[in-house]
Amino acid sequence: MFKRTISKGEEEFRETLFLEWTRGLSPREQRISIFSHIRNIPYAIIPDWEGSSDLVKMMITHNRGWCGPKHILLIWMFQKLNIHIEYVIIPFRWKDQQVKYPPSLQNIVSYLPAVYHLCSKAFLDDKWCLLDVTWDPLLRKAGFPINDPWDGISETLPAVISTNSVKEKPKSNSTSQKLIKTVEFTHYLNKWLEEVRISE
Repeated sequence: MFKRTISKGEEEFRETLFLEWTRGLSPREQRISIFSHIRNIPYAIIPDWEGSSDLVKMMITHNRGWCGPKHILLIWMFQKLNIHIEYVIIPFRWKDQQVKYPPSLQNIVSYLPAVYHLCSKAFLDDKWCLLDVTWDPLLRKAGFPINDPWDGISETLPAVISTNSVKEKPKSNSTSQKLIKTVEFTHYLNKWLEEVRISE
C-alpha cells in the first residue's frame, strides 16, 4: 500500500539527507536526530503532492508536509539504521480531536468524514514503540499532542484520538458536500496553523 516508485533524484536526495542528519552520531543520537528533524517540519496538507515520485524532496524543499510523507521518510531512514519499523494506520475524525479550533474550522469539522492517520511503530530496546512525528512543536499552543523532546527509546503520543469505527451510512448528495468541506477544511487548517505558529 505504501510502496511507491521514487525517482532517482528522490533516492539521491534522501541519501544525502540521511548522511547530513546522522553523520558522526551514536545510534541513539541518530534516531533522535532523524525523528526531530522530521517532526520539526511544519505540518500542512498539500493535496497536489499526492502520488508524486518526489514527495519527500518536495516536503523538505518547501519545509511543510503532513503525516504521510513525514512517516514515509521516517520509516525509510530508520530502515537505513537497520531498525525494524512498520506503518500504523489510525482511523479518526477531526471533530473528535482535543485542539482549540477557531470558529472558521469548528463550523466545518462536523461535516468531515472519518479519515486515516499514518504513523509508525518501531522495535526499540526490545519492545514495539509507537512513533509519531506529525505535529511540529509550535502547534503545542493550540493543544496538539507534541512529541518534543524524544529520548530515542520511549513510545510517543499518537497525533490523533482514534475513532472506533469509520463506517458511515451514505446520505443523498453527502459525498459532494463532504468533498467540498474537505477542500475548504484543508485551506483553513493550513492557514490557521500558520497563525498559531506566529502567535505569542
